[in-house]
Amino acid sequence: MADNKYVIFKLGSERYGLPIESVERILPAQAVTKIPKTPKMLLGVFELRGTTIPTIDARIRFEMPEVDDSRNFVVILTDAGRCALRVDYVDGIQTFDEEQVDEKTSILEDRNDEMLAGIGKDGDVLTVLLNPSHVVPKNLKGKIAAAA
Repeated sequence: MADNKYVIFKLGSERYGLPIESVERILPAQAVTKIPKTPKMLLGVFELRGTTIPTIDARIRFEMPEVDDSRNFVVILTDAGRCALRVDYVDGIQTFDEEQVDEKTSILEDRNDEMLAGIGKDGDVLTVLLNPSHVVPKNLKGKIAAAA
């Protein structure tokens, strides 16, 4: 039985998880330099130890209302390169064993977006598990790769 560790973050009261091996670091909110004529979801870039990190607003990516009190950036490794997700806050690390992950729910099967990998269940607490390779939408992959 394999256990899978996820970095859990929240957007409002909703819980999301990224595989721990795809998370490079968790940072407090950073000052972001906006890039003109880019999609609203791409907040801009910030500097981290000599490297430019493009930043995506997770709320806009997940089609949720925007707020101004996001407290963390989660730097992740994707197939488009390194980028940061602006999230409300990071809630910690959680382990789900295979029996706690539902990858076969009809909601996931009918989706157009491969970002959703499954639903983690811990009692009555549900966590949407994400596929880091698809967190960056297709229309932004080139911009993220160029900025990263």
